[in-house]
Amino acid sequence: MSGTDYTHYLQIDRLLDLQRPLTPEAHDEMLFVVIHQVYELWFKVMLHELDSAVTVLGEGGAAVAAARLRRAVRIDELLIHQLFVLESMSPEGFLEFRDPLKPASGLQSGQFRAIEYLGGIRDEVPDGSALSEYDLAELSRRRTLPTMYEALCACLRHHGVDAPNGDDDAARTARLTALASLYRDHASPDRALLHEVCELFVDHDEAIARWRFHHTLMAAREIGTRHGTGGSLGVDYLRSTVDRRFFPELWEVRALL
Repeated sequence: MSGTDYTHYLQIDRLLDLQRPLTPEAHDEMLFVVIHQVYELWFKVMLHELDSAVTVLGEGGAAVAAARLRRAVRIDELLIHQLFVLESMSPEGFLEFRDPLKPASGLQSGQFRAIEYLGGIRDEVPDGSALSEYDLAELSRRRTLPTMYEALCACLRHHGVDAPNGDDDAARTARLTALASLYRDHASPDRALLHEVCELFVDHDEAIARWRFHHTLMAAREIGTRHGTGGSLGVDYLRSTVDRRFFPELWEVRALL
């Protein structure tokens, strides 16, 4: 047979050998493993799209960035819908295999941390979220790169919109004033595209917030007030993340219209 066949191209045999539950008699653990592996695969695609969007925005490429962002938002929605599948697992089914997972935790997902870094959330990693050396090195590298919002502001400047860098009051006021003007007047094709990119940023931010909220409710349904497997406060920690926003100025501008 010439060419590439499906199994070899997608590495199906290797892929299907990666699901190795620690408690074979626990029926629901296979679902748990697959869901989280699929999350990591979608995180990989999302980073691929968002990194590309940041690069092209820095060059003023709003149209290409919009396409990348639309795909990322579709992935955001998939992340939410996967929780509905995970919620088919009963609390007692989860408890059949939960203890051997310690100290593994979703907080150890370096890729999700990278998504947060792109969004501008670059806090210290919380307790119970020990990352691999590779993930720590990757986050250190990303700390030197522009955030999505910085790339957006660079694109706005490229198109003549006054969106200066800086955390001082003057720069922040200038950005909000420029954004309010863009939101009030985006009749021209150029400004309409910039407005669409801004709204795609908000779509991504909102979708991640909805995922956080739904994830918090699901965790409460599964483990109640127990601590997380990685040692975090569990549901209380997840609840503390629900109101975090990647792009607060894009939310604040609504009050200025």
